[in-house]
Amino acid sequence: MNPVNYIIPVIFSLMVAVFLQLMPSTGSWLLWKPNFLLLMVIAWILYIPNQYGIGFASVVGLFADALFRTPLGHYVLVFALCGAIAYLLSRWLTYFSMFHRAFLVFVLVIFGELVGAALFSIWDIPKNLSHLHILGFTSAITWVLVDRFVARIQLHHR
Repeated sequence: MNPVNYIIPVIFSLMVAVFLQLMPSTGSWLLWKPNFLLLMVIAWILYIPNQYGIGFASVVGLFADALFRTPLGHYVLVFALCGAIAYLLSRWLTYFSMFHRAFLVFVLVIFGELVGAALFSIWDIPKNLSHLHILGFTSAITWVLVDRFVARIQLHHR
């Protein structure tokens, strides 16, 4: 049996995530805006861990470094660590409900933001973490849409 090639849907979904990430928003809404690239990486790792894993998360993190103009390796480390946790839990999470997967995304987003803040503190760049719970909550809500989107793509390409 030949493996299914998901390259076109992955590129399309990452392009949609980049579009949503770069869409302008007002200052107050900026705190509520989830990291769509991270959500898409988590989704592909959870649904197809055999093809997309930590290396995929690192490559998308490198792309995010170039996109957001952060020091090289910042998002690589954040995405790789979040991708590694998602990869380790991917076999279990296929049996979990949407609520449990959304809770994992909530935890992963908060973990990723804390790692990012720690990296920024190395360079003496202050990072406001007072909105962390709001960002985790909006990411968990957005996760429901991302999860259904990737599930539909995977079901269509089987």
